[in-house]
Amino acid sequence: MPDGPVACQRVRVNYLPPLIVIFALIGCSTVATDQPDRINVFPRDTDPQVRTFVEREFLQIIAVTESPAWRPTVTLEHIGRGWVGATYGPWDIRIETSLVQTAMTNEAALWALRRTIAHEIGHAMSGHRFTTTARQQGNELEADAKGIEYFKRLGWSCKLWVDNFARGLKRGYNIDAEHDSKARYDQAQQLCPTV
Repeated sequence: MPDGPVACQRVRVNYLPPLIVIFALIGCSTVATDQPDRINVFPRDTDPQVRTFVEREFLQIIAVTESPAWRPTVTLEHIGRGWVGATYGPWDIRIETSLVQTAMTNEAALWALRRTIAHEIGHAMSGHRFTTTARQQGNELEADAKGIEYFKRLGWSCKLWVDNFARGLKRGYNIDAEHDSKARYDQAQQLCPTV
């Protein structure tokens, strides 16, 4: 029989692999917690009321998408370029902080936020990436079409999309070359005929 030090090594060898497996399983397990579905909202120190508001607005739209179990990361930040939302890949959506803050107390801003969220989710569901201006124009139209469809599935008035683009056209407003207000208005009218 081997002496003490060899026996200790053997015990480590026998117990170490099962311990690694057990700890790995514990680390990968999911525990039912009675918590609602969660979306990662950044920055981490976001006010809990704002976080809950953002989660609720995203989850109700995500529920009617092609992938209702999808959970993006949402970052609240100043985006610039006149944008109120941006999608940087299939899991990363950015929303203008001031739009969220205003939407919490103003109904018109709430519907603007919902349009923005639906549009950005449309980008993510379509797998869009930033690309050439010509291709990006098509991506914007596709994201709008998906957003309008999500509104319809939720029973929300898609006339809000038509009215928003009409106001922009009346003011001569185009955010940039990628967001052609005339093309977006024409498409919204086709997808959401008003009486």
